[in-house]
Amino acid sequence: MDRAGTYEKGRRTATVPALERGPLALSPDFAARAGRHEAWWARASVEGLPLLLGYANRDPARPITRRMEWREDPARWLEAKLRDVAQLAPASDALPFIRVDLGPCCLPMLMGLDREYGSDTAWSHAFIRDDWSNAPAWTLDRQSAGWKTFDTLLRAAAGAARGRAVLATPNLGGPCDILSNLRGATELCLDTVDQPERIAAATAAMIPALAEAGAFMRDTAFQSGAELVHWHMLGSDQPYVIAECDLLFSVGPDIAEQVCLPDIERQSRMAPRCIFHLDGAGSTRHLEALLDIPAIRAVQYTPGAGTPSALAWLDMFRRIQSQGRSLLVYAPIEEVPALARALRPEGLAIQIDGARDPAQLEAVCRAVRGKD
Repeated sequence: MDRAGTYEKGRRTATVPALERGPLALSPDFAARAGRHEAWWARASVEGLPLLLGYANRDPARPITRRMEWREDPARWLEAKLRDVAQLAPASDALPFIRVDLGPCCLPMLMGLDREYGSDTAWSHAFIRDDWSNAPAWTLDRQSAGWKTFDTLLRAAAGAARGRAVLATPNLGGPCDILSNLRGATELCLDTVDQPERIAAATAAMIPALAEAGAFMRDTAFQSGAELVHWHMLGSDQPYVIAECDLLFSVGPDIAEQVCLPDIERQSRMAPRCIFHLDGAGSTRHLEALLDIPAIRAVQYTPGAGTPSALAWLDMFRRIQSQGRSLLVYAPIEEVPALARALRPEGLAIQIDGARDPAQLEAVCRAVRGKD
């Protein structure tokens, strides 16, 4: 096992269960909800029901964004975040959360690389040359402005989350997706054919940085007495990682086997539990290869814009369940009852998207529970 895997599966594993799971101010039944999340990881269900996740805005006149425009004003940022978490009505199994959201694939900012921000988005400009001669070292820079912003916001959110909510991490990103941002999507696709060895070296080099940042987030949460979740908002008694590689959407089986799957396998061994983020219809052709990676304990599927909705993928969902994996499906609210009826509840979680208000969200949860 590589150094990152050894580090993650060693002393880190015992930290999460040591936290007391009493009531949270925004979730009096937090211990019961956390138990249902744990059953999901075990490919089980409580009372024969799927895990129902999702949120509705109690006050649509006040939109909830990532608040990234206030990242350099921690007091104002935290005030907005506390209003946000109180304003979100969670579904029956969802956890109230305070999230340090710095946009997708934010690991480069922790390495001191430039990044641009809006109120609800962030992006990096591609800069790696064709010969990769100016590629960065892929190590964290704890003296950089980006790291200091991350550190400050994480500590503020962790302190505020204790006794109130769970602490949700930023999306650090998967190595191939980070490269797509820093090299350019088209250029990276060409590199998979012309110089795949450069991609392989860079993705392997990022794993220690991802592991180090992950350990820092867990330590910060634990020291503050807060429970940590990632951007799927799944609770877990053990550390877990979300493995991702959207490059799968653009490549065939041969390149996936040479470039993507070794990266995904390394990501999957960074923690005792792993859920893979399968994004878009184009990535589904690689499902069997993904299911051959033993450390992937669960699969999350997002249909993607302009593609068939969740109900169009029932055969694939059943295949994932039949292979002993838990399943998290992002689905529009109107499809949730039918989806719950069509799939086994054991190890099934549904992220309910598009609730217009708390009453609609509660109604669909009641329908799934058979109380309407």
